Amino acid sequence: MDIVPRFSFNYRNKPFDLADAKVTPADYGRLYEPGDGLRIELHIEEWPAYNAISWTLWFENTGDRDSGLISDIRDCDAAWCFAGGSGEGAGTTGRTGQVAVFDTSGNASYESYLLAEKTVSEFSVHRKVLPLGAAADYHPNGGRSASGQMPFFDVYARGRGLIVAVGWSGQWHASFSHLDGEIVQIRTGLEYTSFKLHPGERIRTSSVLLMEYEGTRVRGGNIFRRLIKNELCPYTPDRYPFALEGMGMTTEKHLFHLEKFRQHGIKADYYWIDAGWYGKGGAPGASDWYKQVGNWQVRPDEHPDGLKDVVRAVNDSGMRLLLWMEPERAYPGTDLVVDHPDWLYPLDGFYLLLRLEKDEVREYLFDLICGFIDRLGIGCFRQDFNMEPLQSWRITDEMYRGGINEIKYIMNLYKLWDDLRARYPELVIDNCASGGRRIDIESLRRAIPVWRTDAYCEPDCDPDVIQTQSFGFERLIPCSGGVCKKAGDTYATRSAYAPAYVGSWWWTDRPTPTEEQFEWMAKMCDEYRALRQYFSCDFYPLENCGWSYAHGGWAAYRYDRPEQGDGIVIAFRREGSNCETSRYPLEGLDNGSIYTVNDVDSGGSFELSGSELADNGLVVTIPEPRMSRILLYRKKA
Repeated sequence: MDIVPRFSFNYRNKPFDLADAKVTPADYGRLYEPGDGLRIELHIEEWPAYNAISWTLWFENTGDRDSGLISDIRDCDAAWCFAGGSGEGAGTTGRTGQVAVFDTSGNASYESYLLAEKTVSEFSVHRKVLPLGAAADYHPNGGRSASGQMPFFDVYARGRGLIVAVGWSGQWHASFSHLDGEIVQIRTGLEYTSFKLHPGERIRTSSVLLMEYEGTRVRGGNIFRRLIKNELCPYTPDRYPFALEGMGMTTEKHLFHLEKFRQHGIKADYYWIDAGWYGKGGAPGASDWYKQVGNWQVRPDEHPDGLKDVVRAVNDSGMRLLLWMEPERAYPGTDLVVDHPDWLYPLDGFYLLLRLEKDEVREYLFDLICGFIDRLGIGCFRQDFNMEPLQSWRITDEMYRGGINEIKYIMNLYKLWDDLRARYPELVIDNCASGGRRIDIESLRRAIPVWRTDAYCEPDCDPDVIQTQSFGFERLIPCSGGVCKKAGDTYATRSAYAPAYVGSWWWTDRPTPTEEQFEWMAKMCDEYRALRQYFSCDFYPLENCGWSYAHGGWAAYRYDRPEQGDGIVIAFRREGSNCETSRYPLEGLDNGSIYTVNDVDSGGSFELSGSELADNGLVVTIPEPRMSRILLYRKKA
C-alpha cells in the first residue's frame, strides 16, 4: 500500500500545520502535540496480505482549560496515484486516464417498500466518471450511516482500484477529487465538527479503510470480502444467524409453533422473537409493539412465566434464543420516559431518543440488556434503531461544541457493543436500524446486519427485487442476512439466501401451515444448512438483468471457494422470461482438472474440465418461468 495516512482539520480557525507540532512515534502509530495540551493520536492498522490500511484519529485535551476550536476534521485527507496500472483498461485512456467512482445506494424510505420499482434502488451500484478537475461528494441521510447511501466506494482507473470504507455509524461525509492526470484526492470524516474539548476530555472520530488492488472490480471486491470475513468481522461464518422467526405472539402460540417445528423436523440455529414481547399489557403485542418501547419488562399478560417456558422449549429443540430490542428510543409515557426525563432528547415526531452520549445511560442500557441475556440465555441480541438521530444531535449541541453530541453518542454505542461482547464472548449481535441503515466498517467489526432491508417486512416482497439488491450488496460485504416470508415458495426463499438467513414463514397470526408446507420448510432448512458455507465466500455476478414490471430475463450469481476447489451457481428464470437455457463461463478454475457438477434440484450430475467451464461455460436449463436452479461444482481429487 503506497498511500500514507494523512488527515486535516482546522485548529483555532486555521489549518493545523504538522510543522507546528511535536511528532512522536508510538506503538499505535503517531502522536502529534501542538504544545498547548492538545494531543492528536493517529492509530494505524495494516493488513499487508490484503494491501490494506486503516486509521483513526483520537483527540485529547490534557490541559487545564478548554482547547482551541477544532473544526472541519477530515480523518482521511490522502492522495491516491493510479499511475502504472496494468489490469483491465490500462493504457487505453492516455495520460489523464478515466477515473470513475463506484458507489452503492443505501436503504430507501419506508414508503418505498410498497413500490418494487423504488425498493430495487437499494444497494444499486452507480458509476460516476470524474473528468480532470471534477469531484464527487457523498453522505447518508438523517444520522444513520447507510440510510440512502452506503459508506463503501470503489475508485477505479487504468485497471487499478482503491476501495474506500468509512467507519462511522452516524453522519459521515466523503469526497473524491480528480486533481491532475494521475491523482485522486480522498477526503472522509464526520459531516460537521466545530468544537472545543474540555480539560481531560478525549474523543475519537471516524475511521477509514483503504484497500488497493489490480485487475477487475470483481477481483477487488472478493479481496475486500475476504478482508472483512477473515480480519474484521468478529464472528466466523458458522455463527452467522440462521433462524426461524416468531413475532408478537403469546407464550401459548410460541409453544405451539415450536412443537410443530419439532414434530416436522424443522430446525435452525436460533428461534427469533421479534418486537412485541415486552410492555405492561393491553393491546396484543404485535400491534402495540412501538408504543411499549421504553417499558422494558416481559409482558405479564402474554407471558406469565416471563418467557422462561418458551426459552426452555427453544433449547429443547436444539436452538438458542434470538431476541429483539430497541434500546435507543422510547415512546412518550413509558416507564423509561417517566423515570428518567433527563436521559432523553426533545420529542422528535412520535419518539424520544435516549442520550446515549451520557455514560449513565450507556451503563443503564448495558445492565438492562445483560439482565435479559442472563435470565433468558440469549444467544443472539438483535438491536434495532427506528429513528433518525441527526436533528436531535444537532439542535442540542452547545456553543463551541458542534458535533460533540453525535461523537459521544456513537462512541458509547461502540462501547456498549464492545462491553457486551467482552462479557459474553459467545454472544452474536445483530445490527438492525429500520433494515440496514447502520452498516459501515465500524459496525461490521462488532455486529452482523441480519435484516439488511425493511423490504423484508412486506409478506409480498418481490423476490426479483431481492435478487437485484444482492448484486450490489454481496459484491463487497460477506456478512449479512436474507429473509423470506413466503411459505411454500422455493423461488422466493432461494432469492433471499445469504450468509445469514431467516425463515419467517409462520409468525404472529398467520394461519397454521399445511402438512405439505411443513415438509417444504424442513426441506428448505436442510438445503440452506448444506449450502450456507458458500455464501460468505468469493462472489461472482453472472447475469444481472435488473428489475422490470415485465419480470423478464434471468438472474444468476456464483459463490466460489478456490481453496476447497468447489462452489455453487444459483440461477433464476423470472416469470416473464421465455428463455429456457443460459450459459455461464466460470472463471478462476483449474483448467487441467475435472469438476463434478451436481444439480441440487434433479439430483443428477455430470463432469466437465475446468477449461470447458471457463471457455464454453456451465449450461443451466430451467424449463418453467419463475423457477430456480442450484448447481454445486467440486474439483475431483
